[in-house]
Parts: sequence; C-alpha cells; structure tokens
Amino acid sequence: MVTCESTTSVAVRTCHSAEEQAALLDNWNQSYCQISRGAFDGSITTLVIGGFRVHIERLNRTVYQRGEVAAKEIAVGIPFQLEGHALLCGQPSHRDALHVFSGEGGFEFLSPDQHLVVNLEFCPENISNLAAREHLDLVRPRLMKRAGLIPVASTKLQEFRVALGSMLGMLTRMPHLAKEINIAETFERSTVFGLADVLDSEPDLLTQSASRTSRHWQLVRAVRELVETSPDCPLTVAELCVRLRASRRTLQYAFEEALGINPFLYTRVIRLGKVQRELQSATSVTEAATRWGFWHLGNFSAEYREQFGELPSETLRRYRG
Repeated sequence: MVTCESTTSVAVRTCHSAEEQAALLDNWNQSYCQISRGAFDGSITTLVIGGFRVHIERLNRTVYQRGEVAAKEIAVGIPFQLEGHALLCGQPSHRDALHVFSGEGGFEFLSPDQHLVVNLEFCPENISNLAAREHLDLVRPRLMKRAGLIPVASTKLQEFRVALGSMLGMLTRMPHLAKEINIAETFERSTVFGLADVLDSEPDLLTQSASRTSRHWQLVRAVRELVETSPDCPLTVAELCVRLRASRRTLQYAFEEALGINPFLYTRVIRLGKVQRELQSATSVTEAATRWGFWHLGNFSAEYREQFGELPSETLRRYRG
C-alpha cells in the first residue's frame, strides 16, 4: 500500500511492494520484480521545478527493473548510493557513472539492496531558461540515443552530486520555492550545465569490456520473457535449456554472474512476484498461487513470507484495505 505526503510541488510516497513503487514512475512504463528476500521498504520523492521532474528513489531490496521512457523525454540517474551487485542494460553499474534510462528500446536495470538514485526527467522543449535550453543541444544526443552507463570522472560527478543534493535538500524543506520563476530557472541552468560538465569529463580509469556480462544479461532476459509468458505451465531448468538451446552449465554460470542466484531460484522469484501482483485483484490466495504453479499452499506461504516479509493472506488483506 502506498502512503503519500504531498505539497504543491513535492510528493513523498512510501511503498511496501516493488510493483507499487514501479507504478509511481508513470511516465516510465516500469515493471519491477523483487529479487532479494525480505520485506520491501521503498520510497519515491518527486519534485517538480521548471521543466524538470526529479524522482529521488530509495530501495532496500535487489530489484530487476524494466521500462521505457517517453520518446521525447530525457531521463538520467545520478547514483548517490549503490552498494551491491548492479547492472544497467548488461553493463556493471557503479557510482562513478551517469545512468541513462532514456533512448530507443527501453532499459533493464538490476538495482542493489542499498539503492538511492536521483533521477532527472525532462523534455528539452519544456526548459524555460533560454541558455539552458540552447546548451541542451550539445548533450541531447548522448542522453537520448540508447539507455546505458556513461563512465565519467569521479571528482566531477561528486561535485555535481553535492550541488544537486544541496538544491534538492533546500527544495524539499521549502517546496514553495519551486514555484518562484527565478529559482526554477536557476535550478534548470545549474542542472543542465552541471550535467554537461560531467559529460565532458573523462573517467578516472578505463573500464573493462563488458561483452561477456552483456551476453549473460541477454540470456537472463530471455529466461524472464519465457517464464512470464508461461503462467499455466511453469518452466523447469531443463525445459529452459532446451528452449534456449543452452547447456545447464552455461545457464547456471550466466545467472550466477549476472544476478548472483541460480536459474531455479530466479524463476521462483519471478513467479512469486507475479502472485504478489495478482493478489491486488484476486478473490483468494489459492487462486493467485495456483495460477503461477504453486500447488502446495503450505510450502508456498512459507516461500512467500521469506521473499516478501509477510504471508500472502496479509498481502491480500492489505490490498483489500
């Protein structure tokens, strides 16, 4: 259940499931699947100022995210905290890189347990400050072509992170300032030129090739698509190997490197997430569980509580409430 505190330009919303949180990014066409076990506790603070919508997202569980930003929008994430294994479009994710979510084809993001990212979403035509709008022409191609990581100099990114954090902290404490035209234009100018400065910097260290990781990520994505389209016939690992023409060893290695879990646990996590989502409208726990292949309800309830920190019956009551 989402709880919300809002003002004219600032909304703070907390969530108790990954799918609830995904729905809050309405322009991103998001879907979330919780990977790590335990009760989910997340939040999104959204600020609207000038031509920017800023989403400050906090997560406490590993989540496999998929989405696609609207065609004319630019969306770039500034990582404040990324502790643990993370990938964006098959590239190893880290704090010293801009996370670009806009671009043709959408994005896939495996975010870690400790995750705090400031997402800047804007349409260049909506930026009111003329200097900022004109300068965007220089950086627009790099931020709208394709989703992925852009490694940058850690010192430059840290300077921008500190400046952005100061501006957002002030606006969160005094949200009425976002309605002041001069302040909104100052924010636009500071953010656009700050981004451009970061993009022009060279990374401190050359990154290693991620081609092998990218191939493994593609295999993980193919498995997810197969499982999600087979609710009435949950796939075994053996079936997956046949369908994907991959050996069990290849599949095992790909999952261990990309997600840190084996393919059997991964398919179970996806199906548990699907049950959690269906409990929003299901008439009973049995209906939702059996639809996704959980026929032993006692074992299912224990697995569900281990994954999400509550019994499926409690989830059903919470949604009905």
